[in-house]
Amino acid sequence: SGINAEYGGHTAPVTENQVVTVPYRIVENPLRLERKDWDRVVAVFVAGPAWQFKGWPGILPDGSPVNIFTKMKAFHLKFEEIPLDKNILKWDVTVLTVSKSKRHLDSVSALKFWEELDKFIVKNKRHLRF
Repeated sequence: SGINAEYGGHTAPVTENQVVTVPYRIVENPLRLERKDWDRVVAVFVAGPAWQFKGWPGILPDGSPVNIFTKMKAFHLKFEEIPLDKNILKWDVTVLTVSKSKRHLDSVSALKFWEELDKFIVKNKRHLRF
């Protein structure tokens, strides 16, 4: 399909005693997705500028992507020393912060990513859950 994609997995609890590995497809160029694929998109990493979402379904007439964030969980990954983009502050985006000098703490942000994504999927995309 011409989509640059990698496949990864996430180990998620199903019950108190059962854990499964959930496969995820990571797409570099979402504009190559077909219309039928968009319902399966569960997350996006947001850079800040609204132009990142040009051509995406669900964009408001003024170019705002806020409707997109009701259909997929938005994340912004940043170094703690760098100020947040003004759009990140006004959009429904979960900020994941890492340190340039304390890289051993990256796992805290990784855990936050998976916890937030799992909660979003349970609430908004149950049909995709395991």
